[in-house]
Amino acid sequence: MKIVYIHGFRSGINAHKATLLKDALKDESAVTFESWDYPDDLLCSVEMLSSLVEQDLRKGIKPNLVGSSMGGFLSLLLSYRYGLKVALINPCLYPAKFILDNHLIGQTLENSNTHKPFIVTEECYAYVKRYEPELRLYIPEKTMVFLQRGDEVLDYRYALELLSRAQKDVAEGGSHGYDNFEACIPKIMDFFQKN
Repeated sequence: MKIVYIHGFRSGINAHKATLLKDALKDESAVTFESWDYPDDLLCSVEMLSSLVEQDLRKGIKPNLVGSSMGGFLSLLLSYRYGLKVALINPCLYPAKFILDNHLIGQTLENSNTHKPFIVTEECYAYVKRYEPELRLYIPEKTMVFLQRGDEVLDYRYALELLSRAQKDVAEGGSHGYDNFEACIPKIMDFFQKN
């Protein structure tokens, strides 16, 4: 089994949850773990990650995806397109709305891992907006979402509404970073191992 972690916005392959997941799986001889990256400005992120999935599929490997925040948005698209199982952690399912609500167009932001600056452009906004409707085509039996009501960045109710037919694990309190993520890992593994 292969498990791929896709990080959130302004993060990277060594994100905290990626490290926790990697550590939890290190003694699982039947599991391969990877953390995949994508550009900070998001342009071509779907295409870049799609090419990685396609490389695996050509080798006969069907990866299971774990996506956090913006990585949840990207993972859900990949899940639908390639029929992959996906576990979403406090996903950002409306990134265009997030960009507008936070007045990010034209803003210079910094990646918290690389400390490199980048600008959120109109093109970036249009890019993610174009893909948002595709999320409604998600595959319920291949989708599990983990939400914490205390998420201070994203309103968890958007995910409950959009993913109403998916398997859900909703916890009181918490934060956008998902407090006590380690407790979710056995549930994620159980979901991936089921046929």
